[in-house]
Amino acid sequence: MVVGEDAQLKGFSGARRAKQWLESTMRVRGAYANTDSPSCGRRLTVSWPHGGRTFSFDLGGSMRGEPYHHDSFCAEIKNYSQPGDQGVQFDAFLAKCYVAAQLGHHLSDHFMWITWAPFRVNSWSTLNSPDQVEAAVLQHSQQIFNTTDTDQARQQIDRALAASVAKRLWLIVLSDKQETLVPLKDWQAIVAAELTRREDSSW
Repeated sequence: MVVGEDAQLKGFSGARRAKQWLESTMRVRGAYANTDSPSCGRRLTVSWPHGGRTFSFDLGGSMRGEPYHHDSFCAEIKNYSQPGDQGVQFDAFLAKCYVAAQLGHHLSDHFMWITWAPFRVNSWSTLNSPDQVEAAVLQHSQQIFNTTDTDQARQQIDRALAASVAKRLWLIVLSDKQETLVPLKDWQAIVAAELTRREDSSW
């Protein structure tokens, strides 16, 4: 198996595992991957403002229960065992989140980065800061503002939007054991049945 094929298979596996874990928390319903169907792929695809190219998030779906009831989310999944190049990819993810929020994308209530390997541990507490979002946007200024001039791009950044994106970010680090520490299927069925009995539309 070549390296590219191996990475693709790991990506599929990571998206499936993240989807299962999210749904097993019982706070997410209807999660779907961009590979589930052409329709799912379209819902998770966004166009860069400049350059004629698109990007796609790995997962999307909706949430249940306060304070996130009926909120939507999109997620990027990194099925890594080591940090690797996650820092570079995370910056690209932040820029994509900024674009999605700017366009009012229907899944942009929350942006989740789900990985199995911590990265940038020395700056972990600032990864979801407005400054980090702005720095990532500057790195991708060509696709967002159609300029590579840092000063021109900085003048065009919507700082309120960058701060809003920062507040919507979730940094989730999973582990093999953590994936098993969730309500059992029988328990989930009991909760679903009880909510259905109460005619609670949240299930």
